[in-house]
Amino acid sequence: MQRLFLGISPTKQQVNQLSDIQSQLSAAGHKGYGRPVNRNNFHMTLAFLGQTDNDSLARLIKAIDVMACTGGWTKFSITLDKLTLWRKPQVLCLSAPSLTQVSLNPELYCAVERCQQIIDAIQSKSPPTSSTENGAKQLTKPHLHFTPHITLLRKAKLLPKQTLMQMGLASITLTPSQMHLYQSVSGERGVEYHILHSWPLV
Repeated sequence: MQRLFLGISPTKQQVNQLSDIQSQLSAAGHKGYGRPVNRNNFHMTLAFLGQTDNDSLARLIKAIDVMACTGGWTKFSITLDKLTLWRKPQVLCLSAPSLTQVSLNPELYCAVERCQQIIDAIQSKSPPTSSTENGAKQLTKPHLHFTPHITLLRKAKLLPKQTLMQMGLASITLTPSQMHLYQSVSGERGVEYHILHSWPLV
């Protein structure tokens, strides 16, 4: 079994920007700000699969391959410009407004829902259908519970009093050219995220 999720990665320049934000938070000198995420682990999740067996993994890759070859996966852009604290998981992240309706960002909304449609079909062990594997299925949810974000700190308990702009740091606009399938691997050095497969966004 493998712990998997679909997501996108920031550019090298954006990784440096995210590291700068971590450094600024650390420089504030308050332990409650949390533990920095390894810069190699920066990513934005689109959909989470959880523990996945080899058969489900093969079906997932096939389904996304087919969609990539037919309708394709549409490019999107999203600006992360707010420091957000989620108290229960103790995560401090750089985020965008929640994607509650399609009109806020149609391309990203479409990508998130299509990822979830494929995952739902695979996890329910539904037989392959044209609706989930050729990109023909229309959007079915009027609202999503999805907040675009990149995690900066874990074990975080406090939200910085300063806003991102007050800290002198610019917002980050993600315009990815690929979507990735990640595997979460726990090791002696902590959790690492490995890219198993990638698909172009066109």
